[in-house]
This record gives sequence, structure tokens and C-alpha cells, in this order.
Amino acid sequence: MLISALLPVFVSVSSACLLSAVVLPGCKSSPKRTTPELSRLEGKKVALIEIEGEASARAVVETSLINQLVQRGTFEVVTKQDVQKARDFYAQNPTDSAGIAKRAGADYALKATVLTFDATTHNGYSDEDVLDSEWEKDTGEKKRKNVYKVKSLVAKVRVQLDFTDVNTLETRTAVAEDEESVTGEANREAIHLPPPLRFLETTCNAAFKKFFDQYR
Repeated sequence: MLISALLPVFVSVSSACLLSAVVLPGCKSSPKRTTPELSRLEGKKVALIEIEGEASARAVVETSLINQLVQRGTFEVVTKQDVQKARDFYAQNPTDSAGIAKRAGADYALKATVLTFDATTHNGYSDEDVLDSEWEKDTGEKKRKNVYKVKSLVAKVRVQLDFTDVNTLETRTAVAEDEESVTGEANREAIHLPPPLRFLETTCNAAFKKFFDQYR
């Protein structure tokens, strides 16, 4: 899977939050990672700094994540050019997500890592009993087995979300995930399944909705 940084997006949400993570003495460089409690991020600003994953996965994840943040509360987006300006500042380490977010005016840096983004098609067969007068004439049985094709599409999405306090560098981490499936049967008409990428978009939306419901 190719890894690439997404141009940062700067957001302000009233429904996201992080608790302070416990840090052991002498471990300043490696804060303890714990799960987020998004309800305490009321009114805080979050900078979406990076999404790691394959190009199509990054695009879907960005859209779904931004949409979910918008739906959850007050949301402010500054232009990508303005946030990129913080990244490009001469004294700014371009790999320091928290530093970039802080320079952009955010309270938290958000990084998304695509762990799973797969849509798999499965083919098989099923059967049903149908009335057939010709079959009855030949065999004496009113019903016969009708065998037909069955096709299913299974989509799986898992995205790790890391929220880092730009001042304490404490990080809260959890995984947004969902699995959806749809089945088409050829016993009545031709099988029509949704395009895999579109179905992955639906699954991704569901994953982030569950995430924000679970950790609110």
C-alpha cells in the first residue's frame, strides 16, 4: 500500500475531545496512548494533518471524515493553502504534525491511517423450488429445483485515528471500522451490485459514524 501525506485540512468541531493521557515520569518522548473521549473536545480546533493510505482510500477517507465532523458540530475549514503555509514555514519541521497543527492555530492534530480498505466479490449458487407443469408431466412432481447464480460484495474498512494535543503531545488513538455486504440473486433478474468504490464509501461513512457515536 502506498503511503502519502494528504494536504492538511483545518477543522473546528464542538463534538470532539481528548482526555489527558497518563505519562510516566521520565517518558516525555513517548506519551501513553489511550482511547479518545470526543465529547470533551467541545469548541476545540482540530487540524487534519495527514492521511496515510492508497490514493483512492485517502480520497474516500478524507471526504467521509470531513462529512462526519461537519455533521457532529461547529466546523470551520480554512483553505489547504493556508494550512500548507504553516507546514512550509522555514522553521517548521514538515514531519511534525503537532507543530504544524499548533502553528495553524489548532488545539489538536489529527492523523488518519488506513489499515483496511477492501471490497471483495464472491460468486456462488443457490436454489429454490418452483412450480413447473411440464416437469410434473414428465416426473409426476409439481416442483423442481431451480439453480441460479448468486453474487455478493463485501466491503471492509478500518481507519486508525490519532488525536494529539499540540501542547502536551499526548495522543488518543482508536480505530474506526465497519464491514458491509450486499447480495444479488439471478433467480428473478440480472444481478446488479453497486460499484466497489461506491460501496466502500458507504462503508467508510458507517465506520466513522460508529466511531463518533462510540467515543462521544
